[in-house]
Amino acid sequence: MLWRFFLQRIPDKFVQKFGVDLSDMAFLTIPNGRKWKVKLTQHAGGVWFQNGWSEFASSHGVAVGHLLVFKYKGNSHFDVLIFDAPATEIDYTLDDELQVHRIEDDESDDSSVEIIKLFYRGEGSGSAHPKKDGDVAKNLVIANAFKSENPLFIVIMRPSYVNGKDRASLPQDIINYLPREGFTKDYTKASILPVKLQIVDRLWPVKLYIYERSGGSSRVVSAGWSAFVRENSLRVGDVCVFELIMRDGVVLNVHIFKCQD
Repeated sequence: MLWRFFLQRIPDKFVQKFGVDLSDMAFLTIPNGRKWKVKLTQHAGGVWFQNGWSEFASSHGVAVGHLLVFKYKGNSHFDVLIFDAPATEIDYTLDDELQVHRIEDDESDDSSVEIIKLFYRGEGSGSAHPKKDGDVAKNLVIANAFKSENPLFIVIMRPSYVNGKDRASLPQDIINYLPREGFTKDYTKASILPVKLQIVDRLWPVKLYIYERSGGSSRVVSAGWSAFVRENSLRVGDVCVFELIMRDGVVLNVHIFKCQD
């Protein structure tokens, strides 16, 4: 709903722990150093980001499917990381036109850090497990810090990816790194490419289906995906990094960051 961009609730558990430390104004800092002032207000029995939140969200293109990780630094100051729908951290381009939102750096040296909110709405009405949300956020930060000379693609395990439907979606960027040859067609008019998923020295054969539609393409790994999920005990909220290590006879090395039970 659009109103969520104008008023965003802070988790009650966080307020109970740190509420006495909060003023009526919060300060949000993104990795490029820009700081945003957002007013805090009490509403419907909770504490919410209000005035200034809409500008913060719209300026960074925050939409349904994006994920925001907040690290509390003390004195109503938060560091914020923003990940887009494919679970990739956004480019925090510095826009001179928006410098009005930057303020002087005079906050405390308090180094305490706590991830307080995961603004990720997957299938259904969203997660009802704050601990798992925190695990996903931490895993996503770790996954985005993973470095390789090979192309990397990050996928968060959603219910439909692990419930036996034998399919999961991959980020659109993967198309740019696939070979031009080796695809076949089937009755669905999908382009199909044999792919192998690798963990350590074991391989799982799957097929990558690419469907071209008017609104863009979809990339679905199937025909063997459910066996990979089952044999690696993947669960909702786990974060997988797919590393393209071979383009001829495509092989994706998979690094799994699991949520704790």
